[in-house]
Amino acid sequence: MPLGTLALADFLDRHGYSTRIIHTGIEQLQNRSFKIEDIFKEYSPTVVGIDLHWFVHSYDAVRIAETVKEYSSAKVVLGGFTASYFAEEILSRFNSVDAVIKGDAEEPLIQFMRERDRDLQEVPNLVYKEENIIKKSEKRFIADEAFLSKLDYTRFELLLNCENYFRLTTQTGDLDPQPWKVRVKRHAWVPMGRGCSVNCSYCGGGLDAQCLITGRDKPIFHPKEKVVETLRRFMEMRIDSTYMDFDPYRDRRHHLELFEMIRKEKIDISSEFLLWSPSNRGFITEFAKTFNPLYSSLVISPESGSEEVRQKNKGFCYDNKTLFDWLNDAKRESVPVKVFFSSGLSWETKENFNETIKLGKTILENYPVIEMVSNPLVMEPASKRYLNPEMFGVKLKWKSFMDYYGRFKRLAEGIPEDSRIGYETSWESEREIIENSIRFNKMVSST
Repeated sequence: MPLGTLALADFLDRHGYSTRIIHTGIEQLQNRSFKIEDIFKEYSPTVVGIDLHWFVHSYDAVRIAETVKEYSSAKVVLGGFTASYFAEEILSRFNSVDAVIKGDAEEPLIQFMRERDRDLQEVPNLVYKEENIIKKSEKRFIADEAFLSKLDYTRFELLLNCENYFRLTTQTGDLDPQPWKVRVKRHAWVPMGRGCSVNCSYCGGGLDAQCLITGRDKPIFHPKEKVVETLRRFMEMRIDSTYMDFDPYRDRRHHLELFEMIRKEKIDISSEFLLWSPSNRGFITEFAKTFNPLYSSLVISPESGSEEVRQKNKGFCYDNKTLFDWLNDAKRESVPVKVFFSSGLSWETKENFNETIKLGKTILENYPVIEMVSNPLVMEPASKRYLNPEMFGVKLKWKSFMDYYGRFKRLAEGIPEDSRIGYETSWESEREIIENSIRFNKMVSST
């Protein structure tokens, strides 16, 4: 579930709008005969918000919107990065969607509730249809740090069957297909901030994408006091494992100050922390002092074993010596690490990927790695490679929302796919890109 869903629901609730989150995946796992239309036997909403943050939900988001229109008179509004980027195309293609909020959605959603039957031009960030004409509000809302201090990401009681959500989700957030398994931890993501300071070629959430989609031209942090409050509330809810993924600057003073505050509050909780670049040893030391070691680890993604390929694709670049120095520091501090690689990077050849396999083997043999895997990159809308494919030696197979929608519609219907990752490069075919990751995972295993 996208991180902001709980905050949106809480913001609506505190403004007097009766709100409920329904996770259709949870409902289907709990009851195999569950259908979307069953929702409207119990609820009569005036507005249904559907998250379309991740592009893998392109088909399902529209399918749900169509069901909403068939079984209710509610207005349908979409939000999230994918919906934001493709807003005009979605509205032009699907009558089931009334509006899309582009970018930060909290204040615009409140305004939409107030103005939905009046003047939608008053709603910031809104793209909408009026008499089959697509219109855009001229008003803009971009959340700042002061606004982030108002948000609450802990209102899990607004999620229908939230206990099943905790029971059925793993540490990485994927639904467990075997719900009878007993999990020994309760896991949640921690909101740390919004935005990015760099552009990785393959990421749809980098600096330029953020500017394009949300208007945000630099990262902002959630106030440290608010993060501590969230962690305290998580402890009260018996959540003992958290995931933190916001590391926009090499200077990590903000995090170090946050860690000190967490210790002062005596918050006993685990953390899986994703670093966007190697840290110094001091950061690792402070991390180890702050979080319960039971489920804690540090995560890093070099992407490639080739320094040249890494340099051309990653916003935060570093050489292999720096990576090994960081791994040595983690080993000395007895902090477990997870290391992730990718195939399909621009300028990557089969020979370059052999360097990735070699690096992966060396790391696995010498350091406290608890997970290592390679996955083929999938083409992300708004990434540098999507916006400038020729510059990055990429031939796009997915060029529009309908391409993403069609790919996942075929997947849902069991129809053979025409493309799994949405592109090929000047150096490798799609099949070769996928086979590289398969080869890595067979030759380099952390299990």
